[in-house]
Amino acid sequence: MLLTIQKEIHITASPTLVYDAITDPNKIVSYYPIEAVRSDNQVGGQIIFEGKIGEAPFTDYGVIEVFDRPREFKYSYWSDNHGTARLPENHMSIQYLLSGNEDGTRLILEHANLLTEERRAKMAGIWDYLLTQLKSYVERT
Repeated sequence: MLLTIQKEIHITASPTLVYDAITDPNKIVSYYPIEAVRSDNQVGGQIIFEGKIGEAPFTDYGVIEVFDRPREFKYSYWSDNHGTARLPENHMSIQYLLSGNEDGTRLILEHANLLTEERRAKMAGIWDYLLTQLKSYVERT
């Protein structure tokens, strides 16, 4: 069974501003608890997140699958803090779908292939926090 999270949020800003916030490494570190992001911002390019959980450093190694500004951004990744081997079946994917409306952007997030129910439950709470941070950042800039 493929374990997936899907979240939806409304952001009072244009899809272009929201898209830039989720793809620009300098902006991502302004609102997500990440220390560094490197990205090629092109299909087939890399996206790498570095941070710490407590005192333990981690790196998420990703490959961009869709870079369709300002409608869709998707990447697959493997994290060295999940206790799994770096094999294709252990890669997860994150997809952002954006659509504009009269007062901003509807953003749908899907985080797929979470592997365990425990990870799915934990990430559901984390995404609530992360999407709130994204919304606050975009709406105040």
